[in-house]
Amino acid sequence: MANHTLPLNDDGLYHIYNRAVGNEKLFRNKRYYRQFMTRLETHLSPLVDIWSYCLLPNHFHLLVEIKPESTGAAISKGISDCCNSYTKWLNILNGRKGSLFMRPFKRDKIKDGRHLATIIAYIHRNPIHHNYVSDLNAWEFCSYKKILAGEPGTAFEKVIEFLGGKDAYVEFHN
Repeated sequence: MANHTLPLNDDGLYHIYNRAVGNEKLFRNKRYYRQFMTRLETHLSPLVDIWSYCLLPNHFHLLVEIKPESTGAAISKGISDCCNSYTKWLNILNGRKGSLFMRPFKRDKIKDGRHLATIIAYIHRNPIHHNYVSDLNAWEFCSYKKILAGEPGTAFEKVIEFLGGKDAYVEFHN
């Protein structure tokens, strides 16, 4: 059985995910999603390349590659800082107190190419799995469309190259 709380190593790709405590919602509307994305950009982008992501109302998924100059400890702190700053923002905005995210955040090291492909598909198909949408293109806070469009903010070139080009990327997700 996997241990989802092992320390992060100083290299490699990781599936990082977390959820809200209880029945809380992390993201109530687009403003909330955007605030969290801003915090990801601030606290994690200097440390990792984000291969894919998906934010859902009560949880999030990230596929990240640790940059050569980063350490696993720095990534853990970056995730903590991201979640804590978002929680403080949300608490002030809503007159709320206390934790918002489960602790510790979960992480799985990507073992091989097959595992990597599985996680990319799992992350992108999560909004369909949870019945929020029926089409991959319909969920705004997921990297699927951004990768296909070549938008900044993800390591889209790496994902497209890994899956064999844009046509293969689309076919793979179908």
